[in-house]
Amino acid sequence: MKLFQALLICVILSGCSAIAPPPTATPTNVPTSTATHTPKPDLTATAKVNAAASQTKAVDNTRATMTQKAIPTVTAAAHASDILTQIMAAAGESGDVDVDLSTAKRVFGPAAYSLIQKNDKYVEVYRADVELENFIVAITFVNPFDTATTGNWDYGLIFRDLKDVSDYRLVVLSNQTWTMLDSHKQRYIDSNASQSITSKKDEENTVWLIVSGKKAYFFINGAYMKSANIPEVTKGDIMAATGMYYGNSKAQMRTDFRDFIIWSLP
Repeated sequence: MKLFQALLICVILSGCSAIAPPPTATPTNVPTSTATHTPKPDLTATAKVNAAASQTKAVDNTRATMTQKAIPTVTAAAHASDILTQIMAAAGESGDVDVDLSTAKRVFGPAAYSLIQKNDKYVEVYRADVELENFIVAITFVNPFDTATTGNWDYGLIFRDLKDVSDYRLVVLSNQTWTMLDSHKQRYIDSNASQSITSKKDEENTVWLIVSGKKAYFFINGAYMKSANIPEVTKGDIMAATGMYYGNSKAQMRTDFRDFIIWSLP
């Protein structure tokens, strides 16, 4: 089982770059989310807030705390196989996923951890430590707190990460919207609202992401959302993340995730 690394992603609008060795902390590069009818937040307005973020800095392992739940090997393999079967069925029913998933090979997980948030400009992440171009990812997040009393939250996946703030991000937000971001191009790829997303405390959202070539296909709670164009075809790491939007991290709040599984594709 992989050791946890507390890694934080650098603000793309402030021109930072990642440092080594891990763990490292870098400012967040995505804007503040707002519970409005418009699911796409404003990059320009948030840039003024994030411009003051510092360069990358080393942080202690206590920067983000994880709790690992061991899963027996045989049970893990069977459980992962069941999830892959569900993904393949949903992909076939979507009528849009044009990828052969029959050759998928499990390379990571299942894993279950907890990310401990801090009320700052940084993203808490858990690296899978893989280097993949084409893959399938499954993960289930638990909604961390009540938005009515505590504030907004977000979580999601960072993928094709080159550790130099070149990556793609799929973010699920507490206002029942999702957003796909290209940090390299500093732009939104797509964003929309979905009633399939749960928002109450302790409810769960399961995300399935299929990436092949220049396309990404994703599902939330079994419902097909959309395909997205991702022209930067590169190998990179995959991470579970929370607090990707400035202001969505609350001190000592915990974002749990489980069934974090990755399969490689040719």
